Amino acid sequence: MELQLEEKDKTSRLERIIRELITELGFDVTDQHFEGTPARVARLYRELTHGARLEPAKILKTFNSKHKELIVVSEINFHSLCPHHLLIYRGRMHFGYVPDGKIVGLSKIPRLIQAMASRPIVQEDLVSEIADAFMSAVKPLGCAVRATGRHDCVAVRGVKCQEAQMTTVALRGLFLEKPSLVEEFHQALVNTDR
Repeated sequence: MELQLEEKDKTSRLERIIRELITELGFDVTDQHFEGTPARVARLYRELTHGARLEPAKILKTFNSKHKELIVVSEINFHSLCPHHLLIYRGRMHFGYVPDGKIVGLSKIPRLIQAMASRPIVQEDLVSEIADAFMSAVKPLGCAVRATGRHDCVAVRGVKCQEAQMTTVALRGLFLEKPSLVEEFHQALVNTDR
């Protein structure tokens, strides 16, 4: 009960801050189009940052398995918040791993990615931290994470290059030792990239 009250107080404070921001920008917070905006924006930022409070190991349910070959889960949509401008970036992530006695439930990989992306983090660190969390919790022989994202901070400010996208890759374990495994991972994605 006390935790709920604390969250409610934080949300009310965030709404007040957003109301002040709208006013500071020179807009009339009582205008019909701003009615409810502080509450909506507060909810948005709470949603975009809820991953900071999650524990990856609790997401990754494992099952015993004798399978020791590449498993690839692709086309995982994600969105995150760039800490430099608090603008959204979004894209698609692909994940591969070679098990060592344990596999994870198929839905757990997208769940892990989406949870870890729901916080302010640069894309470069996001793929690395996903790989590290998976290696720590599941202990596979290796894993690979590839993300391609489009960043609003590049599209709507500064250079204003809307078509620019960034690809980041993190390799762990066997993927660092066996270039043929990296090639197999990328080949599995050939038909998924658009």
